[in-house]
Amino acid sequence: MKKLLTAALVFSLVALSGCQKESSTSAKPVEKSSVSSSGKSSESQGLKAYDFMFTDVNGKTHHLSDYKGKVVIVQFFGTYCPPCRAEMPVLEKIYRDYNGKVVVIGLSVDYTGAPPGKLKPFVEEMGVSYPVGPSSDKAWEEYAGKITGLDSIPQTFIIDKNGFIRYYEVGFMPSYENLFRKAVDQLLKEG
Repeated sequence: MKKLLTAALVFSLVALSGCQKESSTSAKPVEKSSVSSSGKSSESQGLKAYDFMFTDVNGKTHHLSDYKGKVVIVQFFGTYCPPCRAEMPVLEKIYRDYNGKVVVIGLSVDYTGAPPGKLKPFVEEMGVSYPVGPSSDKAWEEYAGKITGLDSIPQTFIIDKNGFIRYYEVGFMPSYENLFRKAVDQLLKEG
């Protein structure tokens, strides 16, 4: 019985920490959650966010720059990834709780180009009301490739009102909700 409980606990921790976007070597989740223009940890201005464009599951086109003046949370996720799925209700709750002051964007790494028919039912199943669409390879490279250097998902970036990436997390644990809220609250106080 002890072995079964231990195995279940280990599986749960692995399942919640993160998934690989594609098959590659595994990487540890990044625990420090702020970046500077040099890519080093810092509480300064951050790194200018790449202005990606995507079409959501309802056919609406979005540009990151459409949301200048708001705090934006961008989640790169996979529909097959348990930690990504666990993070989505947390992001939905934050999206609703901040009532228009915070924008949440979900970018699926499963697909590129126009949203496939399978993505909309997934979004509906997850109960997500924030914009969700496929990530472009360029957006993935600009965020995951240049900032974290990891191929794990989810990767979640918090962008300030001026378009600078100020915080990020790789993987997901339930305690991250408090980290996200603390970061959002700090950025909302800034001018």
